Amino acid sequence: MAATGSRASREAEEPATSDDVLRSAFEHSPSGMGVFALDGEWLRVNDAYCDLLGYLPAELLGGSYRDVTHHDDVGADREFVADALAGRRDLFQREKRYVCKDESILWALTRVELIRDRAGSPLYFVSHVQDLSGRRATLDLLHGSQRTLRSVIDNTPALIAVTDRDHRYRLVNQGFEAAFGVTSDWIIGRRDTDVLPPEAIAAERAQNLLVLGGGEAEHDEQTTVTQDGRERVWLVTRFGLRDEDGVIDAVCSMSTDVTERRAEQRTKRERLQCSELVYSALAQRRLVLFGQPIMSLKSLQPIATELLIRMRKTPRAQELIEPAAFLPDAERFGLIGVIDEWVAEQAIKFAAAGHRVTVNLSAKTVSDSAQVNLIRSAVLANQGAAENLIFEITETAVADNLDAARTFAIRMRQLGCAIALDDFGVGHGTFTYLRRLPIDYLKIDREFVRDLLSDHESRQVIEAIVGVADQFDVLTIAEGVEDQATLDAVRGMGVDYAQGYWTGRPAPLPQLWQAPLNRDGGDRDVQEH
Repeated sequence: MAATGSRASREAEEPATSDDVLRSAFEHSPSGMGVFALDGEWLRVNDAYCDLLGYLPAELLGGSYRDVTHHDDVGADREFVADALAGRRDLFQREKRYVCKDESILWALTRVELIRDRAGSPLYFVSHVQDLSGRRATLDLLHGSQRTLRSVIDNTPALIAVTDRDHRYRLVNQGFEAAFGVTSDWIIGRRDTDVLPPEAIAAERAQNLLVLGGGEAEHDEQTTVTQDGRERVWLVTRFGLRDEDGVIDAVCSMSTDVTERRAEQRTKRERLQCSELVYSALAQRRLVLFGQPIMSLKSLQPIATELLIRMRKTPRAQELIEPAAFLPDAERFGLIGVIDEWVAEQAIKFAAAGHRVTVNLSAKTVSDSAQVNLIRSAVLANQGAAENLIFEITETAVADNLDAARTFAIRMRQLGCAIALDDFGVGHGTFTYLRRLPIDYLKIDREFVRDLLSDHESRQVIEAIVGVADQFDVLTIAEGVEDQATLDAVRGMGVDYAQGYWTGRPAPLPQLWQAPLNRDGGDRDVQEH
């Protein structure tokens, strides 16, 4: 009995068979495992496999592995099975998609092996499935992050380029491609000499070497000329890129177009300078008026003086700043009204004192009802000024705002002032203005007068202007008369008055007005009109 009991005990302690071990490993494996027949039918699946796909074992057994494989991945599985049965390969591993019971998609690493008997004949397939959902999600996030980064790089307004120590391009963004007319496929791996203009290579490499040597970010400004001849200003920032060992092996350069920004800064600076110049000149009484006589071609005597503004460099200096050095900027920055106000004030005083003067007003002043009201009030406040005042409006001012010019002319003439249309003949609507504007004088542009003796077309234009002026009962003034021959020519063509270096150069007003003052509102030519 004792012997029998001992043998029974030893039998109970005997190890399990290899089949038992394999069966236990199959059932308790944390990875999904399945066995399917040569035709694809499931023979056995473990719990982990069922848990991955959300099925019960009974729902899978009897079906095919193809039933739970994504339709786009079935073809690769069939290809392997065919190869295995043909003896070309027994093992197959890849990432594939499964369709779970709830119709969600499961990404898994699948390893399938064909099992053969001792004679080498195929028996069945064993499949190992490892869930990659977490890994795929991480990869999707990584790929999404990379796509986002690439989108940021491509959509930034800066030009981005990465070059290595051999001056070869590793990366460029779409802005760089567009600016240089290249593609990423073409430029990657090429040297800077294949892309940049020869004159830019040395400076570009020198800046990059500073970054490669020291690692500090560098900033510099560069000016380039585009194919259409325009200058562009770039703010270039460079910084080093380190490899996995922490060694700087490349330079990233970001070039931002700051042309408009620099232009705005320059404009602000110029506006401030112009403002300081104009207001300091007014405060220091550095604005002065010169005059140029307008001569009657009947009496050959001056009948009026055109007031011309100048500016002294310093309060006591005799050296003058020409109007071309400050008037265009004053016009550009909206300061011309301040100058017009000062000139008009002086002109009204001179007119009230008996000097017949013409004064130019800008389009801005003519269109500004408040400023026009100030001028009207000043004229009314100075007795006798109106009959000695001629306000000149340029044809450009009329073109900019015909209605405002017409209103100004009407209001000034109501006071007894005269109106002259300056630079006549250069605009598109020249003769149309005569029907709309109540004017007294036409000043024929010097462009036609200057070429009168040598250009037949200029002569024809002057003859046409004189003819039309006669029809509208308007007097004509030829500007830019520089010699006696031109003076004789315009007089012979019926022009009423002349102005230019031949009839009198611009000079300080006291020098011009040494003759007796005109207290009667002009000479006989003007009065007869």
